[in-house]
Amino acid sequence: MAANTVGIQILPNGKDVDTDGIIPSIVKVFKDSGLPCHVGPMETVVEGTLDEIFSLIKQAQQVGIDAGATEVLSNIKIHYKPDGLKLEDKLTNV
Repeated sequence: MAANTVGIQILPNGKDVDTDGIIPSIVKVFKDSGLPCHVGPMETVVEGTLDEIFSLIKQAQQVGIDAGATEVLSNIKIHYKPDGLKLEDKLTNV
């Protein structure tokens, strides 16, 4: 069982950068990872180990740079529970 759910907001930045074109590519990194994820209007929440998730964050940041951003800001919220967390459990009371 995964012990973490992580809320991630990736913000590519740069002069003349069209984030509407970059954001879907960044979200695709999380969707294609095979890890459970929930895409929301302000962030994506991913379930997995910290190693798996931080690897995805690095990939997502690089997508922004490769698309022309001069910098990428990442906001990350980590919910850790030693006996495990499931994304679906967090969504049942919404």
